Amino acid sequence: MSTINFNSVTFYYPESAEKVFDNLNLSIDTSWRLGLTGRNGRGKSTLLRLMNKELIPVKGNVFSEINTFYFPFIPLLKNQITLNVIKENIAPFGHWEKMMSMHLNKNDEKSMSEYGKLLDKYSSANGYEINSMIEKEFSELKMDSKLLYRDFSTLSSGEQTRALIITLFLKQNSFPLIDEPTDHLDMNGRNILSEYLSGKAGFILASHDRNFLDKCTDHILAINKSDISISKGNYSQWKHNMDIREEFEIRKNENLKREIKSLESAARKRRRWSDIKEKEKKGATTLKPDKGYLSHKSAKLMKRALHIESRIENKITEKKSLLKNLEDERLLFIEQKKIRTEKLLTVQNAGYVTEGRIIFKNVSFDVRKGDRIALIGNNGCGKTTLIRAILKQINLTEGTAYIPGHFTVSYSRQEPLWNSGYLREHLKNENIDETKFRQIMGVMGAWGELFDRPLETFSKGQIKKAELCKSFLNPGDLLIWDEPLNYLDINSREQLEKVILDYNPTLLFTEHDKKFVDNIATGIIEM
Repeated sequence: MSTINFNSVTFYYPESAEKVFDNLNLSIDTSWRLGLTGRNGRGKSTLLRLMNKELIPVKGNVFSEINTFYFPFIPLLKNQITLNVIKENIAPFGHWEKMMSMHLNKNDEKSMSEYGKLLDKYSSANGYEINSMIEKEFSELKMDSKLLYRDFSTLSSGEQTRALIITLFLKQNSFPLIDEPTDHLDMNGRNILSEYLSGKAGFILASHDRNFLDKCTDHILAINKSDISISKGNYSQWKHNMDIREEFEIRKNENLKREIKSLESAARKRRRWSDIKEKEKKGATTLKPDKGYLSHKSAKLMKRALHIESRIENKITEKKSLLKNLEDERLLFIEQKKIRTEKLLTVQNAGYVTEGRIIFKNVSFDVRKGDRIALIGNNGCGKTTLIRAILKQINLTEGTAYIPGHFTVSYSRQEPLWNSGYLREHLKNENIDETKFRQIMGVMGAWGELFDRPLETFSKGQIKKAELCKSFLNPGDLLIWDEPLNYLDINSREQLEKVILDYNPTLLFTEHDKKFVDNIATGIIEM
């Protein structure tokens, strides 16, 4: 059994005084299909990069008996067919073949010796079988073998993702570190990749997609609020156990608070009675000669008070050990207007054609008050194009999309509009209340110095949260969200589900997270 061991690892970035990890001790079995989860900014990518030796601990060390390979990565070759891009990321087959050919042509003793060494490397790396091995993996990922002979740059983002993941599992003595592979995958692509990964042994997968984690992991490494834990099972099993633990700790916390309050009251009484007896002792006369009895009574009451105070300290210490990983319970809210009219949007026989290619056609549906309609389908089927047509950013080539003029739309883009400059400037330009905006950002786990540094330094998750906050505070009769969960951590996804179910806004949205769609959609339009 190979392991990756973190030995008393402390790490922080030079530009920040805040420690990402402090004296971390961790042992990871490389036979696990390990899911990695945690809120944005908790250090998931940092943990993977420490394993991959891209980052060096400030203190301690990371020891591994196996080679690690990080995804996503930049392909080694450009302007090459997909097959060669995959091969060269597995091993330098092209270079070995070139050198073997050169030594073979020289045909002298030294060249033959070098040829033999290269041949051993080539054979050990499965050089003669590698093409058929790649084709087999391609087939398992439900990809057309013709794509292997197309220029890699012409593949879609999702196809490139799946092609590059193949390289991780064909490298020898490797342990793949896979960071958010679902970013460019539609729902179908996620299902295919999860089935592929479920048949592999040994990898770490960081993902915010709960359904994806459930399908292909057998252990979960959670970067919690105050610690890091590893547990057996998939994400749903980990979450169920975490919820049970939190519920138990909440009840225990309430019981301890009541006990502490009761003990504090008892301690105050004992001290007060002790003080009274002490005064009686000092005022004793011939009429009250039993001064020794009063002294004994006073000491006994004080002793009991001190004993109770000791119990209080123990209860407080016990209470401090609870709820360290309980996430912020503050709730999101959505500003809404009162709507009287039932029908907010009508799409009738909508179609769009560009450069002779039909993107979609004959799409018809209504959105009524309280509906939460999900537009789903594979990448490229026209979901975002239809939304842009509804918003009058482009014109349909056939059919209509109509929103009555007195209704307003609050739109959250797939790629946020605010991606440079400072938040405060954008809020001022759009007349958005900064205090309310800060409050919602804080609830979603994004706070601190964000208002004092440019958006260019934000993580993708933080930028996406800012886009959604703007939508929350911009009251609209109809919310239109294009892939609202991109880059968001699981806690934020669950918060979004809760606020939608609590406030019941009228919503049209696109999303590839199956669990989110299952939990909130009242209707589905499959493109």
